[in-house]
Amino acid sequence: MTIHARRRHSNHLLFGLFLLLICGTDIARAETTAEAPQTMPWFTGTLLSTRGTSLGRGHTVVEPYVYYTRYGGLYNDNWRLQSATTSQSLTQQTYFIYGLTDSLDIEIAPQWVGNHARGDSSGGLGDLPLQLGVQAWRSPAASWIPDVRIWVQEIFPTGRYSDLSPATADLERTGGGAYATAFGIALQKAIPFGGEHVLRYRLNATYGFYSSVAVQGFNAYGGGFGTTGRITPGSVATVTIAGEYSLTRQFVLALDIGFQTVNATHFSGDPGFDAQGRPALVGRGSSNLVTIAPALEYSWNQHIGVLAGPWMSVSGRNASEFFGIVAALYLYL
Repeated sequence: MTIHARRRHSNHLLFGLFLLLICGTDIARAETTAEAPQTMPWFTGTLLSTRGTSLGRGHTVVEPYVYYTRYGGLYNDNWRLQSATTSQSLTQQTYFIYGLTDSLDIEIAPQWVGNHARGDSSGGLGDLPLQLGVQAWRSPAASWIPDVRIWVQEIFPTGRYSDLSPATADLERTGGGAYATAFGIALQKAIPFGGEHVLRYRLNATYGFYSSVAVQGFNAYGGGFGTTGRITPGSVATVTIAGEYSLTRQFVLALDIGFQTVNATHFSGDPGFDAQGRPALVGRGSSNLVTIAPALEYSWNQHIGVLAGPWMSVSGRNASEFFGIVAALYLYL
């Protein structure tokens, strides 16, 4: 199967999964004689989606994540996959979430990023996200209307991004150097299918934009010898469609389908030159990426659970191809 045929097959698969989620929801609503189960499954949440309900006053969630990712290709401007230098990254990120009130919660998620390629390794602290979310609408359990939560997030540039070593610049970078502000909305609803089987769906949408940042030399956006100037990263829009289906109260199947659009960066200044004496490249063009992340959740009780699964790109434009494994521990206190 050619790369183009694989991409068409992947798009058809994603469309089919989306139709299955929507149709399954409508079927469940049509079952007017079905009663909601007496006990809800112990959902941990999918790998990538953001919750649609606040925690509640005084409650805490601690969720350590580990991401292993292998990069081995590049989607070009025509959405075709090309080979590229293979590299790996290992990221550990822990989410600390606390309910300030019944409808307002706060979240912080420090991270450590390690990169490896060509026999070299480097790592360090990544950028630091801080999020404040509010419950805009809490729907009655019997209603088909979903819960709605909105949030604002600020990312602080605590990672390394500029004045990197020429030979290992792609490994040393662990952040973007810019302050980022993002606004998001999450819809969430649990739909009983009878017995222990419940489908919970989520729909997330976010939009983020960045401050400009001064760069020198080799940096997270490219650059070279003598590079100096300012760069403004492009805004980012994402949509995530997610679902969880309980097999039993403890075992849950999960799926995330993600769509991302990144606008082009803007650079002003002296681009410097590369090792061959040519003008260095600084910044990137616009890009698109489609990803999928199936997972399995297991919970011992409502307070502790685990989830794990692959996360991979299936299509893209001017973006890196990747395959990763994600695992997390869920602690509800």
